[in-house]
Amino acid sequence: MSGIEGSTGPEAESPASAEFDHAALASWFRRVRNIRYPLTLAFLSAAITFAFGFCAYLVIENTMPPEGWLDIWNRWDAVRYIEVAQLGYGGEASGEHRFMIVFLPLYPLTIYLAHFLITNWHAAAVVVSNLCCAGAFTYCFLLTEKEYGRRAAKLAVFYFSIFPTAYFLHVAYSESIFLLLTIGAFYYARQGRWLACALLGMLATSSRLSGLAIMLPLAFEYFHQKQLRWRAIRWDCAFLALIPLGLAAYLYINNYYFQDPLKFLQYQREHWFRSFSSPFPALESNLYMVTHDRASVERVMQHGSNLVAFAFGTTFLVIGVSRLRPCYTIYLALSWVLTFCDSFTLCSPRYLLTFFPIFMLLGHWRRREWLHYSFTLLFLLFYAMNATQFVRGWWAH
Repeated sequence: MSGIEGSTGPEAESPASAEFDHAALASWFRRVRNIRYPLTLAFLSAAITFAFGFCAYLVIENTMPPEGWLDIWNRWDAVRYIEVAQLGYGGEASGEHRFMIVFLPLYPLTIYLAHFLITNWHAAAVVVSNLCCAGAFTYCFLLTEKEYGRRAAKLAVFYFSIFPTAYFLHVAYSESIFLLLTIGAFYYARQGRWLACALLGMLATSSRLSGLAIMLPLAFEYFHQKQLRWRAIRWDCAFLALIPLGLAAYLYINNYYFQDPLKFLQYQREHWFRSFSSPFPALESNLYMVTHDRASVERVMQHGSNLVAFAFGTTFLVIGVSRLRPCYTIYLALSWVLTFCDSFTLCSPRYLLTFFPIFMLLGHWRRREWLHYSFTLLFLLFYAMNATQFVRGWWAH
């Protein structure tokens, strides 16, 4: 009997343990409440985008989409990412499929893994993109909150969600996973958590070639936190060497299938007409086509939008030099080079999505209400126009 009263078996729970569990649970709920705004905005913007696209198709085409409400978003590179997820990469003997080597492996790999739970390939890709979009919004919110405060963070994510090409964050494209990894890497870098930073950075360099833009700014941020003193460098600096491993894995894949680690560059140039170039020939060509192209839709959607993207990106790069922390300015500068120093700038309005410090700047200008409402109206109108073109199968970046 006395043994029962003094029981200390596994069923018993000490007051200290109960208090610890309660504190841990309360801490978890506080963290979730802190990020409910970006999470809610991510999923609401996805639902609104899909509903709007379906309605826009019905109104303009005056018929039900034969492929269904979701597959009207399965266009252009979305088809190619899913093809890589299904078939992998092919060698020289694989016909047109060999050109898929230009698409980096991480996003197709996540689609392949998601397919084990979601049997429809396109649906699996869309789910991956939207989960990554929620993560990207969350990291953007947390990073901007750290730099400029909570109100600026809310506005930054708001601008992020309504940017004219932000619908790509919800469809089967790699922008959302790249932004999740890139912004996450910067977030952990600002916290001094270099292993987490390096691991996300490594994955980012295996998701898009523009991941090259994160290596130098993250290294600079490390030395910046050490006040540029060599004696302050510690062993955790070695973690940064992990970042280019994602790109190294991609080069290995090229070598495995084509016996050339740089084969993707050849196909970029020969099949996709992309190569490193001064930005001026593309600018000159776009200016000429805006005034001489007979098709008005191409004047706006292809050539005019490229010019606007160049002006927008360049303006915020210049502003960022004096307004942003150096690591963000370096990232903007390298992203600008990778986007606009290209012989083929047709996708530059979409690539601007990866210039995430721009949204931090916009959120920081919270006191200028006229600017806020102007950007909001402008972004929403062009978001609607671009999304409408996309679901109809017309080129929209």
